Amino acid sequence: MPRSGRAKSGRRGDRQGAQDGTTKKETDRENPYVFKVIDETQTKNLLEQEVEEVEKSLASILQLENHSTELLEATQLDYYVSVFWWAKEQQFSVPQTSALFTAANQLLLNIKEKHMHILDNIRELKMMMSGVGAVETETPGGLDIFDSTQAKKIADYFHTTLLQHYKLYQFVFSHTQAEEIIGLDLTCELVQPADVPYPPPLTEGLPGDVWEKYVKTPPPTPLPTQESESELQARKEEAEEAKRQARLKQEEEIAQQDLILSKLTSEEIQQVVELVTKDTFKNLNAEMASRLRERENTILSRINKVHKVAST
Repeated sequence: MPRSGRAKSGRRGDRQGAQDGTTKKETDRENPYVFKVIDETQTKNLLEQEVEEVEKSLASILQLENHSTELLEATQLDYYVSVFWWAKEQQFSVPQTSALFTAANQLLLNIKEKHMHILDNIRELKMMMSGVGAVETETPGGLDIFDSTQAKKIADYFHTTLLQHYKLYQFVFSHTQAEEIIGLDLTCELVQPADVPYPPPLTEGLPGDVWEKYVKTPPPTPLPTQESESELQARKEEAEEAKRQARLKQEEEIAQQDLILSKLTSEEIQQVVELVTKDTFKNLNAEMASRLRERENTILSRINKVHKVAST
């Protein structure tokens, strides 16, 4: 009879715990996965937020501040947000949500830090679920706060998310993201200093190129620099030297011509003169004969015209 009384009392405790959103296993002992990564207050606050706010809060809690630029942190944050939001959709209790989040974090760390094979990670998940559906167990896995139906949903969820894309997660955590430096240069026109007491009105403003071309005062013409006496003397000496060189060159040419003529005999000079005159007169005779023929043809044509007119 006393044993029966304890059993009835235990069942009433279970019903009371279910009404409070927890099970007897959650209240009788400390679960190793409950409130380990995110505490009770953070879990309650996250359950009241929308998905965008959940993303910002988890990024702050898990210190993933560079998720907008780093692929590694973006992948982790997306994974954590999806796990937490799925737990919220399943209407798990606060301890159950925290325990599931801890288990999901442990599975991801097994890939990131331990580089665990998929089969070993599946065994890890199986160990987490040890004790599910049992009244008492000597080695609870941490997810024993869920019932059998909930545990099956959790197994299906990890299968379709983490395990199905296991190689992608391994690739992300084993390769370094290439750094890309993106720069942008902007050119802007600065406002000119204001005139006292007020700057010119904006309605009188002109584009910079128009102002430079038509309005801007051109710089003054530089004054010619006066040459010093030493520069003038040097220029004068250069001019005299150029004249002297030209005179010497001319004298050398005349001397060469005289030298050539002095080496020729009278007979050679006579032959040269005859050749030059012969070629000159030959061309002249040919030109005169051509002109005489043209003149003769012109006179003959006129005579023929006169005979024709006379005969008519």
